[in-house]
Amino acid sequence: MVSQPRKAAVLRRRAPRRVDWRHSLRTRLVLLSSISSVLLMAALALVFYVAMRGLLVDTARSDMRSLAQQTTRGLEATLGSVQVSAQNLAANAAGIGREPMGLRVLLMSTLVSDPAIVGAMLIIEPGRLSPDDPGYSWYVRRSGDGTAESSVPDLGYDYRVMPWYLRTTTADKPWWSEPYANAATGGATYITYNLPLRRPAQDGLPGMAIGMVRVDVPVSRLSALLGEVPADNTLQSVLLSPELGFVLHPDPVMRDQGTLPALVTQGGRSDLAPLLQALQAGQAIEFEHVTTRASRAAARGEKRFTLAYPVADTGFAFTLTASNRYVLSQLRQITAWGVLAGLVMALAGMALVRRASRLISQPIEDLTESAQHLALGEFDFPLRHVNRVDEVGVMARAFDSARSSIKQQMEEIADMGVARMKIEREFNIARDIQLAMLPVGTEFDVGDAKVEVHGMLQPAKAVGGDFYNLFERDGDAVWFVIGDVSDKGVPAALFMARTMTVLEVAAQLGGSPGRALHEAAKHLVANNDTCMFATVLCGVLELRTGALSLASAGHEAPVLLRADGRREFLPVPSEEPLGVSVADSYPVWRGRMQPGDTLFTYTDGITEAFDRGQEPFGTQRLLDALDPALGAKAQCKRVVDAVNSFAGDAPQSDDITVFALRFNRDARAQERFSVQAYLRAPLPPDAVGQLINEVDAGLAGHGLPATLMHDVHLVLEEVTCNVLSHGKVRGRDPALELLVAVDGSRLCLEFRDDGLAFDPLSQPAPDLDADIGERPIGGLGVHLVRQLAEEVAYSREHHHNVLRVVLHITHREPNA
Repeated sequence: MVSQPRKAAVLRRRAPRRVDWRHSLRTRLVLLSSISSVLLMAALALVFYVAMRGLLVDTARSDMRSLAQQTTRGLEATLGSVQVSAQNLAANAAGIGREPMGLRVLLMSTLVSDPAIVGAMLIIEPGRLSPDDPGYSWYVRRSGDGTAESSVPDLGYDYRVMPWYLRTTTADKPWWSEPYANAATGGATYITYNLPLRRPAQDGLPGMAIGMVRVDVPVSRLSALLGEVPADNTLQSVLLSPELGFVLHPDPVMRDQGTLPALVTQGGRSDLAPLLQALQAGQAIEFEHVTTRASRAAARGEKRFTLAYPVADTGFAFTLTASNRYVLSQLRQITAWGVLAGLVMALAGMALVRRASRLISQPIEDLTESAQHLALGEFDFPLRHVNRVDEVGVMARAFDSARSSIKQQMEEIADMGVARMKIEREFNIARDIQLAMLPVGTEFDVGDAKVEVHGMLQPAKAVGGDFYNLFERDGDAVWFVIGDVSDKGVPAALFMARTMTVLEVAAQLGGSPGRALHEAAKHLVANNDTCMFATVLCGVLELRTGALSLASAGHEAPVLLRADGRREFLPVPSEEPLGVSVADSYPVWRGRMQPGDTLFTYTDGITEAFDRGQEPFGTQRLLDALDPALGAKAQCKRVVDAVNSFAGDAPQSDDITVFALRFNRDARAQERFSVQAYLRAPLPPDAVGQLINEVDAGLAGHGLPATLMHDVHLVLEEVTCNVLSHGKVRGRDPALELLVAVDGSRLCLEFRDDGLAFDPLSQPAPDLDADIGERPIGGLGVHLVRQLAEEVAYSREHHHNVLRVVLHITHREPNA
């Protein structure tokens, strides 16, 4: 009996859950209305922002012009006053002549009359006024509340060699110096106005220079005029000297040693090139620019607006530059207040929408609750709003009608589930039966030979169409097949079972793998109304000699893994798949497996396995996955694991099947090996010589005596020439396949060609005692071969001439 607490827990789990408010229709209505309101207000704010931006930008730039012009006028007044004071000093000094007391009074009155001047210097060179005139040089400057005076030589330098003196006395007009600071200025930064002191003009020509006048102006005096400009980086003021050096600049580094030309050409500020060109021409300028290099005054990529005005005729220039942050600061404040007001309105609107949405969403919530009970199987739960005449009533009545239909369909689905489980059980049984038809890994031992065999099948569906099989014949040969049916699923599995049975019966008839495929093809074509077919590779491995024969009906070429690590696809000739039609013959490829070799066969499910990107596994990845050192079972598992790892979570598109044979032999057994060579049309000019060279290369290093090799060459030359001479079919050269096998003391040469049927052994032996002129031409070559060989035999197999010649190996060379 179920306890009360447990029963309550079950009921709680089955109870319908209310929709989370975050996902409810009411929340969505409120959210949608709110978002619409916010978007509308954002659009209005954007329109307002765009409209106000242009107006505020023009207003801000107008304010900048007024500020710049006002500052420029202040600089003009200050520097113009200094120039006038210096010009008056020069004019009065030239009139007074050599009167030290009067000249000193002029210097003192210049300091008193102009507060912008902190120092004045007057120099009259000796001998300029008269030959015995000792000259006059005096310098006065402000010092605290008083003045300090000294002669110019007492300042510690010879003025006559100073650059500023030489420039002034040779210049045709006054000039302003660059900012400087030294011991004479007390460490303060000054600029000086320098003008020459000349004799009165004669005949319209300027008088000779007799000295100079110099007045000092502290940079701090000019800085005070710029004090009304904000000091932050959003608005920057700069005073440039006549040489375009920075007299005043927000960046101390630029103020101390920078110039505008150097900043433009070397400092990476190409955006200031228009300013440089205008000031060099003495013109005012207004322009927008984007900073191309970061500095303490501006960030890189910042958009700025710059004004520049020359300061009258002084050569100085004043620039005022502002970033968009300054120009648009007022707009941002207005926009922020607008956004805040919009948010308040949006919150109020959300409250109204929430109240209205409840009236709309309540019937939908009632229907949702009924749907939740229906999802729990409670088909008799009360359904409200059925009698309403609006859209909710229509929905409720449709929902009520659907309940009965769903209940009936659920009963039908339950019946279908039972039937499907039965089908799945039957498929699993069919899969087990199909896998049981395939042989498990095994080993064959005959004498000193040992063959390890293993296969793996991974169907794409419950049952598949791939297969492999093997069976012994005559106790010393292993027959094997691997195939791939053209479809998947149950039809392919049935055709696969039929194909395996037919192939096993055909193999029991004896003969070559080609004959077995020919017999199987005849049976599978008959009554094949479904037009299904199978690609098949059939082979025979002779355990005593390692001789391998392969025939293919449209199947993938197998891979031979040599004991020395080589991997190679075998060139097995192929005909049409079984079930399509019956080929005239299925050519047989012959070779020999050496101890340690592995024959690896597979279906196209290996090379055509695709990953998520639809890239196939391919033959190169197959070769890379194979390891000649592994046994048959480990080899199969390694390849299948590599394919599955490559495909990842991509669905398997085809059956995956692998089958491997590994041949081994006792190392103490007598040596057995084979060599293959081919001649195919078009034949090379020296076809016979080429064939002999291939055989020599394969037999080299095995200690065969020279006399035997001489006999081999004779047999090769006689038989090959005979084939090429008598085997042409309608003018086409025959294809010749040669297999040379060494087994103990026997060397067997098997010649196989597709020329006209011709038995050279049927010709009568030549009469060697008859006169040479009376004997018929031909027959000596075959006679010679018979004399050299232990055995000679001819047969006609599947439209091919087969001639076998066996030579005896008398001994082996010890140094081979």
